[in-house]
Amino acid sequence: MFVHGCFWHSHEGCRFATKPRTRADFWEAKLQRNIERDRENVSALSALGWQTYTVWECSLKEEGWLQKLVADLGPSKTRRG
Repeated sequence: MFVHGCFWHSHEGCRFATKPRTRADFWEAKLQRNIERDRENVSALSALGWQTYTVWECSLKEEGWLQKLVADLGPSKTRRG
């Protein structure tokens, strides 16, 4: 399970994922590399047979986030070895 900050991981379409106006080139490269690293990590784990789940920071601000998480990851959705 990954818990991503919306800004740091450039959560697409999220109001918390704004790009700074100062040093724009620096921030664009930094945030793009975070996105690439996230994809690499998910791919590597998938290749090892792991399933991943990403929780976004903004979802933790919503009412009912814990219930949604439990529903998404509940016993009917998990595989047991």
